[in-house]
Amino acid sequence: MFRHYFVATALILGSLVLPQSVMANVPAWESWRPVYTPQPYAQPYQQQRREYAPPRQGNPVYRQTAYGSALPFDDSLECGYAQALQLPDQCIRKNAYTREGLQTQASYLKRVPAAQKVGVGWGNISNAALLETVHELLNWHDGIAPGTLQQRFSLREISSWRGDAKAEYTGYFTPLLEVRTHPNSEYRIPIYRKPNGQLAQLSHADIARRALGGKGLEVAWTNDLANLFFAQVQGSGIARFPDGKEMMLEYAGDNGRTFSSIAAYMKQRGIKLRNYGNEAIRDWLRANPQRAGEIITSNPRYVFFKLTAGLPTTASGTRVIPGHTVAVDRNYIPLGAVLLAEVPRIDANGREIGRDWRLLFAQDQGGNIKGAGRLDLYTGFGRQAENIAHGITGFRKAYMLVRKPAYGGNTNMAER
Repeated sequence: MFRHYFVATALILGSLVLPQSVMANVPAWESWRPVYTPQPYAQPYQQQRREYAPPRQGNPVYRQTAYGSALPFDDSLECGYAQALQLPDQCIRKNAYTREGLQTQASYLKRVPAAQKVGVGWGNISNAALLETVHELLNWHDGIAPGTLQQRFSLREISSWRGDAKAEYTGYFTPLLEVRTHPNSEYRIPIYRKPNGQLAQLSHADIARRALGGKGLEVAWTNDLANLFFAQVQGSGIARFPDGKEMMLEYAGDNGRTFSSIAAYMKQRGIKLRNYGNEAIRDWLRANPQRAGEIITSNPRYVFFKLTAGLPTTASGTRVIPGHTVAVDRNYIPLGAVLLAEVPRIDANGREIGRDWRLLFAQDQGGNIKGAGRLDLYTGFGRQAENIAHGITGFRKAYMLVRKPAYGGNTNMAER
């Protein structure tokens, strides 16, 4: 699961300072965008311009500066260890998570057919080209080879058909559920593993009526129907046992039914809320337990779970990286791609307190993530991660990074 935005015009090891007379004529750094207005996502970007914008004009003056910001930010934003953008309150986050993400992308891309074209609806690039891009990004990250980010890579602009030259962001997170291994008067809501055969195709309403009861399919019991529902929507959860032990509730399949929004159902039934976000819906469900079952089962899809150790697994088989793993529609943006994205800084209360640029890693997918311009950023687990996920929703800039054909003498990646 996008308000104001900043267009990066330059990236260097220090910061780039341009004379005002030059700034007026400087295009966005090597940006790539379609020549026609995007159509609805069923047929995006049918016509594409050449890969690179014209070279920038003028003679920029380079000046080493320290990072400074008038905006509040948390300690995780380490701009002293980052490429600086021209504005002093913008930077590319470059930390241990960045390197971990690049390494996991490389690991995934080594497991898939090198010559296979992926993201054919938009990206249309080979896995080999994506792997070369990741290797070049690792060299840039570690300072092994000279040159700046804009010298090595092209930007392919990611645009939602609903947003003018901007991607549509949402955030997803991992809910925390208190559980027990056996039911009691309080913990009486079962969490099921996926059954075999036709039992796996039962409707949500049938399962809620305990059609799976007595078959030994319960992995745990919880006391919070609303949180279980949101864990099913997110596709994972954290199960916390009385002794403090925590295990992952990992997606194990679903009943094959089409997802239906309970927010839309509540509106149709005339249920008035302050808004129809997760928090407001959760509060209403808890305050109205006599109708909670009706509301939740209006969505016919039911998600099954299995208990595992560690973090959730993505569609690419890697573990999620909070703040960097992004779910995409792989028909357009391929798994293994690296994105340069404008991401808001969100405080614990869900308020935007600034923005920065960071590398995101296309590692996951989701049933509701459809179209070339949809990005769903993983924010972590628990209530704070949920608040951050809500604050991310909106439209902002994002690009897919592709190693330049001329850099290092490799051939045109778009044709490989």
